Amino acid sequence: MTNEQMEKAIETLLSNQATFESQLALTNQQIAETNRIVQLSAETQTEFIQIVTDSIQSLVAAHSRTDARLDRLAATVERLILGQSGPA
Repeated sequence: MTNEQMEKAIETLLSNQATFESQLALTNQQIAETNRIVQLSAETQTEFIQIVTDSIQSLVAAHSRTDARLDRLAATVERLILGQSGPA
């Protein structure tokens, strides 16, 4: 291999190395951006789950209050129908 061929081979290797390092830097940036997006998504999912959980708990509590009121109303109506008196 002549000096000229050796220099050409070294230039090619250095050029390839520079291209590789550039692509690696870009890949690292893309990974960092993907990690950021995944983190945001996870936080959003956590907030959504908490909102849904709180809403379901509120609905369960409201349902329980409604059931209790309906039970009291049914007892009052039953007493009235049967002609009984007493506290509602």
